[in-house]
Amino acid sequence: MFSFLLFFVVEQFPFVEPRTLEASEHPFTRTLRNLKGIDKGQRVNGVGELKSYLKRFGYLTRNDNSANNNHFDQNVELALKRYQVFHNLRATGEVDAETIKRMGLPRCGVPDIITPKGLVIVANYTFFEGAPKWDESQRALSYTFASNAKELRMYDVSLAIGNAFQTWSRVSNFTFNEIPSAYNYNYNNQPNIVLGFYRRDHGDGHPFDGPGQVLAHTFAPQDGRLHFDVDEPWSTDQTGWNFGWGGNGGWGNWGWRRRWGPPRWQSRRNNIDLQTVALHEIGHALGLGHSRVPASIMYPSYEGIKRSLSQDDVDGIRALYGSSN
Repeated sequence: MFSFLLFFVVEQFPFVEPRTLEASEHPFTRTLRNLKGIDKGQRVNGVGELKSYLKRFGYLTRNDNSANNNHFDQNVELALKRYQVFHNLRATGEVDAETIKRMGLPRCGVPDIITPKGLVIVANYTFFEGAPKWDESQRALSYTFASNAKELRMYDVSLAIGNAFQTWSRVSNFTFNEIPSAYNYNYNNQPNIVLGFYRRDHGDGHPFDGPGQVLAHTFAPQDGRLHFDVDEPWSTDQTGWNFGWGGNGGWGNWGWRRRWGPPRWQSRRNNIDLQTVALHEIGHALGLGHSRVPASIMYPSYEGIKRSLSQDDVDGIRALYGSSN
């Protein structure tokens, strides 16, 4: 049961105005289509972008993959094979239709792999290097919001995020409690996890890329930062449809406020379900890396609403922390 205490407005909660574009093919997908059928040894415009993608997500670690190097060499072919194996595709080492489709999907910004200084594979689930986790004394974690997307009501965001936290709580020894943003600076009540919506370069060394591709990213325990790209078409509705009013409403830093604007309707096809992405990112905040199992919430690509955990997710969290009581 939820109980709410109404405060007078003293200070406004920070909102970020999204710049979501109309649904269209991402520029990187168009680049990949232009590379379809490229042979090893060729130099073609766009290979540098492919190298940057493979490096960003842990598949290419050589130093010769700068953006101005459009040479499709053996290292790129091998990196593509690693990507295809991780994503359960045919390991052709080619820019084929299946690979273009997979790389074109929205996804998490955390790397997938598996290098000596990257993720550690255990079964299908993974951990960060060194398997960092929360201390044994930290099983009651608190969280709060540093900012919200202007087009989302704070109440809906809080509900979606709370549902995601509770899903992990049900299969682990963790409990989660939201701290209202008004109390963020209480020295005795500091949150363990801080969530927020941000645009492009937002000061953590991992800039977002605007609409499409990277949706969110999270740092390993016990950092506690969990960031969403504000420019994505987020939805907080239970079905993926978001019928509502433009503007925002919800808890400000010290109270409730609502702004009214023209009605907006977002289609289920193009929306990104906030609860699904939050469920994935909270897995990272607890110490899980990406899984090779497509049904897992920790699979790196977003393919639609997924609000439950697979057995692989449960096995991963319990391998890291032990079984729930």
